[in-house]
Amino acid sequence: MQLASSILDVPRPLVDPITSLVDALSVVSLSLRRPRRNDTVVLALDAQRRGLHLFRALPMCAETLHHIVSQCSVVSGIHGVVITSVRPTSPLLATDQQLVVTAQHTLSAAGIDLVDWVILGAGGLYCPRTLCGMPDPWPYGNTCV
Repeated sequence: MQLASSILDVPRPLVDPITSLVDALSVVSLSLRRPRRNDTVVLALDAQRRGLHLFRALPMCAETLHHIVSQCSVVSGIHGVVITSVRPTSPLLATDQQLVVTAQHTLSAAGIDLVDWVILGAGGLYCPRTLCGMPDPWPYGNTCV
């Protein structure tokens, strides 16, 4: 998957809908720390999938989900989130399959849709939803391992 884009391709907050994984990552990439380190960035979306809020959280685990819910509760109109984890060493963990299911249930209980969880790791881009057979949430589809 080609992820290169220009600044003109970045969806504008509250204006442009995020319709692809590339759109979501173009927004998230604006806040990624360099050099890469264990990190989580959350892109909060409204009902039309326009960006409302972008914030950093602890590396992804069950406790991180509570932080995400609390951060989303202070901004009105949040309908869904795209979570991006950065893992400079091991991209996938044995617990990721259960964690994506837990994330979906925890966020759903708070009225928030888990649009996608993406891991930027050594060697590429990974979507834990594929481990569970969850459908691709993007209308134009994306290739994600």
